[in-house]
Amino acid sequence: MNRRQQIAEFWTLSHAGDAVRCVAADHPYGVELQYLMNDHPLITRVFESWDDLTGQARLWREHLEAQGWKELRARQLTLTRH
Repeated sequence: MNRRQQIAEFWTLSHAGDAVRCVAADHPYGVELQYLMNDHPLITRVFESWDDLTGQARLWREHLEAQGWKELRARQLTLTRH
């Protein structure tokens, strides 16, 4: 059976030209929390409890923000008429 993987992004932070993303994805044993730097996996953990997963995502974010990482926002585009 080929199940489509669902992915949810919690946050993206940036610092000194690097970007860290925290995403959750379906896993056969629960939900996998992925910590990606520049889209390369650094840490992955599988959780059975959504509360435990969101708590870990929060801890990772708080740790990075304490070190000066900032939320990466989409660039604002200015549209002009020609």
